[in-house]
Order: sequence, then C-alpha cells, then structure tokens
Amino acid sequence: MSPSPTPSASPHKIATMILLFSLLLASTTLTDAFNHAGIISSPITMNALTGRLHGLRVESPLVPAHRCQAQRNNNLELSDVSPRNESKKQKLVGSVALGFFAISSNAAVAFAAKKTATSAAVSSVSSLVLPTTSTLVMACLLPTLLGYYKSEYGVSYGYGTAMAVSSSLVLSSVATASGSPLLPLGTTLKPATLLPAIQAILQNVKSLLPISLPAFHASSLLFYGTRLDLFLFYRELCLPRFRAMRERIEERAKKQGSRLKRTPFLVSCAFLYFCMICPLLVTARLCGGLNMTDGLKMGFGGGLVPVLEQSLRVSVLMTLSGFLLGAIGDVNKSIGKAIQGEDSLVTGGIFRFFRHPNYTGEVIGWCSSCCAAFLAVFWKAAKTGEGGLALLRTMAPYLSLSVMGAIGISFVLGTATAGLEYRQHEKYGDMEEYKQWVKKSWVGFKMGQQRKKPSEDTADGDDEGSVDSEEKAEL
Repeated sequence: MSPSPTPSASPHKIATMILLFSLLLASTTLTDAFNHAGIISSPITMNALTGRLHGLRVESPLVPAHRCQAQRNNNLELSDVSPRNESKKQKLVGSVALGFFAISSNAAVAFAAKKTATSAAVSSVSSLVLPTTSTLVMACLLPTLLGYYKSEYGVSYGYGTAMAVSSSLVLSSVATASGSPLLPLGTTLKPATLLPAIQAILQNVKSLLPISLPAFHASSLLFYGTRLDLFLFYRELCLPRFRAMRERIEERAKKQGSRLKRTPFLVSCAFLYFCMICPLLVTARLCGGLNMTDGLKMGFGGGLVPVLEQSLRVSVLMTLSGFLLGAIGDVNKSIGKAIQGEDSLVTGGIFRFFRHPNYTGEVIGWCSSCCAAFLAVFWKAAKTGEGGLALLRTMAPYLSLSVMGAIGISFVLGTATAGLEYRQHEKYGDMEEYKQWVKKSWVGFKMGQQRKKPSEDTADGDDEGSVDSEEKAEL
C-alpha cells in the first residue's frame, strides 16, 4: 500500500505570501534609502524588519536558506535553516522564492563585506552613502512584477520605472553628499506642497549638473526612465493599435500557463536592469569631486590623467546623447504617422540618417554608460598613483555586471532591429522611396538576420519601441 501524498499548500497562496513579503522588504529598504538621503524620516529600518521577521524560515530542498542583515556598521549575521522534504509544487515555488531572496540578500552581504575595502580605495567621497545593493535590487525587481498583471508591462513600464527609481535613489545620495540635498531636511510631501517640492528638486538638479559628473550620469538615466514611461503612457492612451497589440501579447502569454510561470523571465529582466544601473554606482563612488564644466576648458593633452578625465566626460555625455536620440526618434515617428497616416513610411527628420534611431540611441547610451564605469576606474587609479590594482579588484564585480548589462541590452536591441528591418522590408520593399531610404540611412546595430515570418502580433506596423517592443516580449 503506497503512502498517501503529502498535502501541499496552494501555489497561488504561496506566491501571494512571497509577493507580500517582497513588498514589506521593499518598503523597508526604500525607506532606509530615503533616510540616508535625508528626504524622509521614519523609524522603519532594516533592523526593525529583522525584528518583525524573527523566527521566519525560508526553506528549500536545494540550498539552505539564510537570514542576512547588512547593517550600517557592516556587522553580518547569518543563520542556516535546515531543509526538509516538500512536494513537487512546494519545491518549485520554494526554489523560486529562494532565488528571489538570494538576489537581494546575497547582494547585500557582498556589498557590506566589501564596504571596508572600498572605503580605503575610494577616499574622495567619504560622506557619500549610496543606496544599499538590496535597495537597488528591489527598485529593479518590484516594477518588473507588473508583468504578472500584463505580460508586456514587465518589459515596458517595469523597465522604465526600474531605471527611473534606481537612478533617482543614487542621484539623491549624490546630492546629499554634495551638500545640496534634493529636498531640504524636514520637508514634508503633502498635496499642497507637492508642486513647490517638484520645482525645488528640479532647481537643485539643475544646479548639480555642471558641478557633479555622477549627478549628470544619474540624471541621464533618470531622464531615460521617466521619458520612456511617459511615452508608453501616451502611446497606450492615444493609440488603439498599441492597446490591441498588448492584449494579443497577453492572450498568448495566458496560453502558456499560469502567471506564476512568468517568474523566471521577470526575475531575469530585473537582473538585467540591475546590471544596467551598475555603471552609475561606479561613477558615483569614484568621481564625486569631478565636474562637467572643466572639460570645456581643457583638451586631451597633458598626460594620461587629463586624457582619461576628458574621455570619462565624453562617455557620460554620449550616454545622454544616445537617450536623446531615442527620444527624438519616438517624437519624430509619432508626429510623422499622425500627419501622414499610421501605415505611412517615415523617412524625414532624424530618420533621414538613422532607420531605427530609438534602438540605435539606446545601444549608444547604455554602451557609453558602461564605458564610463571603466574609465572612472582607470582615471581614479591614474590620479592617485597607487592602489590601482586593489581598486580594480574592488570594482571588478560592478564592472563585470556592467558588461553583462551592456551586452544583454545590446543583444535585445540588436535582435529587435533585425526584426523591424524584416517587417519594414516585407511592408515597403516594393516602394522606390524605401529603396532609396535604405541606401542613404544607417540601419544601426543589427544582430543577425531575421528570417522568421512575422506573426500576427508584429506584422501590423513598423513601429519601434524600446526594450518594451514585441520582440522583447517574445524572448
């Protein structure tokens, strides 16, 4: 007689518990980050969270779970929890939960463990207190969870919001370290004071841009994320065909199974977004005393340090320039199709030179951001004249993640470019205007050839999105 199966909890209930836990963790870590930045004051800290979760155990049959606490005094406390047998469904959900917590907790441990070594190599920004790694992980992960509601949202609004929130947290820390917090201490955000507060923030950011390279870098990423979200909202609100495309993507996602099956894809997207933020962490730590205005007065001569310094400024400027190119492309195509019709081929304006300025601009922006991280390390090592190898080792994890982010987003955008090229050729290939346009314009960074026949979800237009495109949703 075979033993009766072990009763298992509903996967939906377990998923709900995981989501509630993540929201609690996120609210605490984000509050802690704002406390460091001086924006709000709250007694809720990571210590309080540890007290609330005292006795809670996260178990998995694969890897022992850990409770970790990255305190400001760099004390780490780890405790193992013994595994036990679970049903297959519990194993699946438990593994997902463990992977979810490992991203934040292990990153926080690594950050705290290296903090002492980093402070010795990075002495120029002693007052800088950046958001913890776990805070930035949650800032990238939580918006991506919108993909549980609508599959396409994880790579559209989730992408833009993750970039905007992460960069704003770093920008706030940089502003506070510079002696000009985005909001004065004690400022409360109420409906009546919201508009003056926004005006004060914009004014403080404007004053920081010429005197702080990290603030300029962070503002570039903040501009990209905010601009992308606004454009997506306009497109969904005003263009019915994009709403229809979103619903078709959602219907196809539902046919693949429950929403819980989207977890690996959404977590991988959040990891990619975190990697794309890492270059900003490097420039924020190493370039606190570097401004953007001196570069206008000096050339590339005078030795290695000035050359690296100027190259670093150029890379940060190219980051913003790439994002501006993408924004101009979106506006150009939106206006062109509004005037000429949705089925028209837009070849004027910026499209006279770039066939896909949105994708091309993003590749330029993110690759330039990654280059800025490496140049910041080389510049700091050359300027100090000692400890260069130790500095490189300290920053190696951030540099590795930066490269992963640049390669990952370039692959996605290059594949999307190939797909858009294929669709445009299928739709306009017989037009003389299209043939002349192809000869005179640059395709951008294309990843291979798209040979697959367009599906019904992608064959109805030649519009490009950012990483929110239908090509990304199919990966």
